[in-house]
Amino acid sequence: MRIIIYISGILGGLLLMIGLIGTINDFNYNAVFLISGLALIVPICIPLMIVDRYRYNKKIDHIIKTHKDKPSKTKSISPVKSKVKGWGMNNSPFRERKSGLTWGGGNIKGANASRGTRKSFLK
Repeated sequence: MRIIIYISGILGGLLLMIGLIGTINDFNYNAVFLISGLALIVPICIPLMIVDRYRYNKKIDHIIKTHKDKPSKTKSISPVKSKVKGWGMNNSPFRERKSGLTWGGGNIKGANASRGTRKSFLK
């Protein structure tokens, strides 16, 4: 159904645009372009869009209704260190950190430790 919506909407819009440009430039079949563009948009594209949106909303309501009665399961993260190597949800370098020391400066003598600042490209 969405393919029909897209094709009729795009084709109807193009024909409508050609018809509107044709009012300025006086094309031979200007009235045909205008009427066919309106005939594709008004009775085909718009009602199908409304039906598609209605079906989508009914589907979302059904999903919400089926999951509303079930109790929610809360999962907690275990404090045990994982055996999997690599980055996880808690030790990712791209996660925003609120505390900890970071060292700034270009050399050892000019380095200053500060809290709460990280490299700007990681944010």
